[in-house]
Amino acid sequence: MHNAPRDWQKLDEVIMAAINVRKETSRLYIDFRLNGIRCREQTALRDTLNNRRLLNKLIDKMNAEIFLGIFDYSKTFPASRMARKFQNTKNSTCESRRFINFSKAWFNEMKPSWRESYTKTMFYILESKLIKKFGDSFISNITKSDILNYRAELTTPETKGSKRLSAHYINRILGLLSSILDEASTRYDFANPSKSIKRLKSRKKSIQSFSLKEVEEIIKKAPAEYKDYLIIRFFTGLRTGELHALKWHNIYFNERQIHIKESIVNGVIGETKSASSDRIVHMSDAVFSSLKRLLTIRDKSEFVFTRNGLPLTQSYITQSIWYPLLKSIGLRKRRPYTTRHTAATLWLASGENPEWIAKQLGHNSSQILFDTYSNYIPNLTRQDGCQANRLFNKVEVNL
Repeated sequence: MHNAPRDWQKLDEVIMAAINVRKETSRLYIDFRLNGIRCREQTALRDTLNNRRLLNKLIDKMNAEIFLGIFDYSKTFPASRMARKFQNTKNSTCESRRFINFSKAWFNEMKPSWRESYTKTMFYILESKLIKKFGDSFISNITKSDILNYRAELTTPETKGSKRLSAHYINRILGLLSSILDEASTRYDFANPSKSIKRLKSRKKSIQSFSLKEVEEIIKKAPAEYKDYLIIRFFTGLRTGELHALKWHNIYFNERQIHIKESIVNGVIGETKSASSDRIVHMSDAVFSSLKRLLTIRDKSEFVFTRNGLPLTQSYITQSIWYPLLKSIGLRKRRPYTTRHTAATLWLASGENPEWIAKQLGHNSSQILFDTYSNYIPNLTRQDGCQANRLFNKVEVNL
């Protein structure tokens, strides 16, 4: 796993804003430097965790804007007397327009809105790929030809015997570059040279889901304490992080609904993958029965699936339960995520409406279903989950 960003020397030199509290009033104020002048701006906010989080977002934005030379004092603090001093001044420098400096400032500005896992991935791509290539270049001097030549470099293995980067990963690298250039072009008024560059065509991944018979065999042979876990996993299509973060207060038995609000990634509980991932999942009869059984034996934890009082971890499930189970049955090794693919293909094969399935899975449209699972979509569809419910009820397991 990639390490989170720590010290970026040039960026740290200009990031001076901090939150302090005035003892006399217990109100928070922002303390920062602009053009070598110390500035303090009082707020009406009391010293609470939520208020500090609120101000931290503002500070991240201020730090980036100060570094880039586009900080507007009067716009940020319209009632401040200090705003007059900086009314006609700019603190921009040529150095701030070098790719290495602009990209790091942009990253610092964007990361509060990203999930931790996504932040780490973007940091790794930025440091190991983009800065390595364009670091000293002035960002407005990067041309379409430069980007196309870089793309050609990425398609060639770095060393003899090393693997070629996939088209999907190259598109991800260039997508990050395009986002940085897009923001820079807006701030410095130049055309984004990556706009007209098309994505590389990715080879469509083969979906290797389990058949209903294989699902039945897996659940039958599973350790007794994980049968219900696997039933819920197979017949809801939840992502691993969503399943392991599931809490009892988000399960509504009367409505037969599961409300997906959180996800666990690398042991950290946070928001779901996207806005559409924050959703309501409808229970089939099999899922309803499994959750009812688990409710009768629940421990004091707020989480549905636990081990030693803590949420299940992906590594434990994968290495200690999932792979040994597949091996014991004689099934080919497949990632636990295959249960999500299996749910999608079983729903589609049973004739459910793709729009309904997309909502169950947390996709923002049904297009991804057509793109990924087109071979499983029959001509006639229903729309309420009844078909899949009848299909799932055919699974016989010994509980």
